Amino acid sequence: MKLAIVIPVKSPSRAKFRLEAVLSETDRSRLALTMARDVFTAVSKLRGYGLFVISDDPAMLDEGRRFGLEPLTDRVSQGQTAAVHQGFTAAWERGYTAALTIPGDVPAVTTEELDELGRYRPEIEVLLTPDRERTGTNGLRLVPPHAITLRFGEDSFNLHLAEARRANRSVEVKEVEGLRYDLDRPEDIVAFMQLNRQTATRELLTELDVAERVLAATPPRG
Repeated sequence: MKLAIVIPVKSPSRAKFRLEAVLSETDRSRLALTMARDVFTAVSKLRGYGLFVISDDPAMLDEGRRFGLEPLTDRVSQGQTAAVHQGFTAAWERGYTAALTIPGDVPAVTTEELDELGRYRPEIEVLLTPDRERTGTNGLRLVPPHAITLRFGEDSFNLHLAEARRANRSVEVKEVEGLRYDLDRPEDIVAFMQLNRQTATRELLTELDVAERVLAATPPRG
């Protein structure tokens, strides 16, 4: 199995609107960029894989290039599904027989976790890693890269499971601790901080006192 890893990344200026109750626009941009750098750092230490970043933001492509990732321009700018599809297609055209995608907002993931996920049971055609609520897809490995129709978005985990069964592909779910935590909502930040992994994202969130802001913005129960 020759595996490519594809990371779709939004422009920081358009990211994390659901955190506007606790973060300013400037701080949301800083957070998005810092998370992407944490992910790039983990991915850049891998050996034996094709490493790609796809974005419609030239600055994010340059950032990925600094970490040794090959930049791919998102030419349609229609969200994660379209971006990953373009990335997987590019990987296939370059001779990769498998492709794994993770988002750019899972800063807790480690190089070791990604390497284990990449090498895990290569005979499995659809390997899924859910978020902590088991509704989103934070890791998806396909053998080959076009094994199923991509369905990122709301409830993507169950939609990808359904696609695998519809296509009669072998499928397995593999939990990966560092991929359980994407930071989309204030409660995600609280969960991520409790994980206590030392990352630049954690340092930034501590600097900004975001956990305190989340508590202050949460209405009391009862």
